[in-house]
Amino acid sequence: MSREPGIGSREPETESSNTTPDPRLPTPASADIPKESPKTILFQFVVFPLGIVFIAVLIFFLFGKLATDEQTIPDYLNSIRSGSSHERWQAAYQLSKSLKRGEAKRYPNLEQNVATLYANSKTDDPRIRRYLGMVLGTLGDRRATPLLLDGLNDRDVDNRIYALMALGELRDPAAVPRIARAVSDDDKDVRATAYYTLGAIGDAGAVPVLVNGLQEESPDVRWNAAIALGRLGDKRALGPLREILDRSRLNRVATMREDQKEDAMIVAMSAYARLAGHDAAPDLQRIAASDPSLSVRAAAKQALAQIGK
Repeated sequence: MSREPGIGSREPETESSNTTPDPRLPTPASADIPKESPKTILFQFVVFPLGIVFIAVLIFFLFGKLATDEQTIPDYLNSIRSGSSHERWQAAYQLSKSLKRGEAKRYPNLEQNVATLYANSKTDDPRIRRYLGMVLGTLGDRRATPLLLDGLNDRDVDNRIYALMALGELRDPAAVPRIARAVSDDDKDVRATAYYTLGAIGDAGAVPVLVNGLQEESPDVRWNAAIALGRLGDKRALGPLREILDRSRLNRVATMREDQKEDAMIVAMSAYARLAGHDAAPDLQRIAASDPSLSVRAAAKQALAQIGK
């Protein structure tokens, strides 16, 4: 499943998102994530003296040695168990990144090891627990469901959001009753993420909860509920989905960044076109012709093609 940020909510501390934007949604933001340097640097050589050649060769060999010393998943696990506070959360972060490179397949007991670390992390630096929760979601083993549901009791707001996002990755219908209680959380970002997660799981038993979410006062929470409901094919989501396609409404939500507005519109368009069919054409044509964002206009044209217009 692609991971999608919730509308107007904090963004998860992942490396880069990927993926098709979506209500996700939940989105814890944090300055704790190590920032990566630009991936492409353009060099133009006109004069290249022998001394510079020597330095370049030396750097090449130094970087080659560093590459061979790259840590493995067991190294990260050991650092999380016994490193300093700084080393432990950094190792948890690096572990979450390493799984995106497909390295988990080489370690069959990884889920069990990470689950043990997660269970023992309640009093640790919250960042350790957040990244371990991400790992459990990425691994996709539903045996982690009870642990992540317990994470919904954490006092740290972002920990609860991360646990919900991981549960959305697992898509375990057994988690629906407990997640349905999270839509009453005091924090609106947790509520928004809970609605997103219910939509990601796709269990029809969540429909009554999602319908109630359409009455939410907070627009971004209400829209997350609508998108989740739209995923389940319920036409009661049409009204709120149409709201998301109204730029003037989005601009009145002071907490939404411009990129979040674009993501919300793109996600809502697909669900709106699917539910409304040919009736969605006027709204989609208006957006395709006049929206200030090129990506939103392109998504509108795609949605029009989806309904045969």
